[in-house]
Amino acid sequence: MITTEVQKYSEQLKTLGIEHTILEHPELKEVEDVQKYLGSSLADAGAMIIMKAGDNFVAIMRRGDCKLDFKKIKKILKVTNLRVATSEEFTEITHVPAGAAHVLYPTLRTLIDAKVFETEFINAGSGSLTYTFRYRANDLKKLPTAEVVDISDQNTAEFSTKNISGVNRVLSGVRATGRLHLGNYLGAVKGMLELQNSSKYETLYMVADTHTITTPYRIDELRKNRREVIVDYLAAGLNPNKSIIFQQADVNQHIELAFYFSSVMSIARMQHLPTFKDKVKQYPNNATMALLNYPLLMASDILIYKANLVPVGIDQEPHLEIAREVARKMNEQYGMDFPEPVRFATKGEYVPSLKGEGKMSKSVEGSYINLTDSKEEIQKKVRSIPTATEAGGEMSSGVKTLFTYAKLYIPQDVEKYEEQFKNGSLKFVEIKDAIAEAIYADLKPLQEKRKELEANPSYVDQVIKDGAEKARAIAQKTVDEVKQKMGLG
Repeated sequence: MITTEVQKYSEQLKTLGIEHTILEHPELKEVEDVQKYLGSSLADAGAMIIMKAGDNFVAIMRRGDCKLDFKKIKKILKVTNLRVATSEEFTEITHVPAGAAHVLYPTLRTLIDAKVFETEFINAGSGSLTYTFRYRANDLKKLPTAEVVDISDQNTAEFSTKNISGVNRVLSGVRATGRLHLGNYLGAVKGMLELQNSSKYETLYMVADTHTITTPYRIDELRKNRREVIVDYLAAGLNPNKSIIFQQADVNQHIELAFYFSSVMSIARMQHLPTFKDKVKQYPNNATMALLNYPLLMASDILIYKANLVPVGIDQEPHLEIAREVARKMNEQYGMDFPEPVRFATKGEYVPSLKGEGKMSKSVEGSYINLTDSKEEIQKKVRSIPTATEAGGEMSSGVKTLFTYAKLYIPQDVEKYEEQFKNGSLKFVEIKDAIAEAIYADLKPLQEKRKELEANPSYVDQVIKDGAEKARAIAQKTVDEVKQKMGLG
C-alpha cells in the first residue's frame, strides 16, 4: 500500500505536469540495488544529490552511469568550495531519510545533467526507500527550479554511486601501539560500532601501522601489535561483513597517493603545522621526512576512499585541514572530485587517567586498563586511583576521577556515594571495588570473544586478507583516476 507521504508527493508532481509511475520494492538505499531489483540499468537511473556549494545548498541530478565533474559544477555555481551534504544536512533539508531523495525542491537551485535526457524514461527518487518513480525524462524540465547543464562524464566502469547517494563514507583507525585500552573502547570503538550498525554510513576501520613508523618504535612490537588491534576490533564487535577492516600497510596505494599529494603542498606549509613542531620537540633526533609528511599520509588515508566524515578528536583538526586543502588543490588543478572531509563526533565517553590527571593513555604507565585485564588486575588498578584517607571537603582530582568512573559504570549508585562523601562516611575501597566489578562485567563478554578469536587464527588471517582486498579495490580506482588526471596514466 502506497504511503500517505509518497501519495502526497505524487500529487504535487502531477500538478506540475510531471507524469510518473510508482514502482514498489524492498527497502533499498543504493541506486545500483534499486536498479537491479527493477531490472533496469544504471543508465536508466537518476541520482539526486544535495550538495553544499559555498554557503548555499543545491540539488544536482546525474544519470546513474555518469560521474559528476566538480570543476564544471563549481564554474556554473561560481563557487570554490563544493561538497556532498552530510546525512544530517540531507535529512534536515529534504525531510526524508538519507538515500531517499525527491526530485522536487522548490527552494533549491536544481542542476540536471544533460545526459539524463538522452534516455526516454528515468527512475528517480520518491522520498521513500521502498518506492521509486519512473519519470518521462523530458518532464523533469518542468521542475520549477531546474536548469539543464553539462556537468558529467560518462564512466560506467569506474564509478560507484555509493558515498554520494545520501550515505556517508567514514574512515577511522588507531595506531598500532598495542592492545586497546578502556579509553579506546569507550571513547572510540563504541562509536565505531554505532556507525557500523547504522544504515547512514559506509564504514572503513584500519590499523594505522604505517603511521606508527613516523616516530621511534620497536619492530618486534609493531609486528605483534598490528594484529592485536585487529583482534581487539573483532572482539569488541566490529563486523567484517558490515565494515571494511584492514591494516594500512597492506594497502600500498595509501603511500603512493600520499606522494602524489606531496606535489601540491609546500614544505613551508607542512613545517608550520603545530603538531609537527610538537613532535619535533618530543623527538628531536627523529625529525624525519616521514614525520613531516604524516598529515599527507593521513589525507591519503581519507581521500583514497573519498570519505567525507572522519570521527577524530579536535586535536586532529590541523591534519584534517591539510586533507581539505589537498582535496581543493587536486580538484582545482586536476579536475578530481575529492570531498572535503569534516570532523564529527561519535557518542564516545571521555575516560580519565587512573593517575587522576589527563586522559587514559597507553603512553603513560599506570594510567590505563587493558581490555584484556583480569578482574584482579582491574581491581588493583582502580584501587590505585589517588584518593584521600578520609572523605569530605573539596574533591581532589583523584576523587573527581573516581566519580567520573562511577558515572560511567555505576550511575545508579552515584547519588548515594556523593552523599556519603559529603558527610564523610564514604569508604573509598567500597566505591572502587564496585566500579572495578562493573568494568569487569562490561569487558567479560569481549574477553571471552577474544579467547575464541585467539583459538582461531585462520579466521583472523582471513579477515585481514579480505579487508585488504576490499580496501585495495576501492583505493586502486582512486589512484588510477589521479594518475590519469595528472598525466601519469
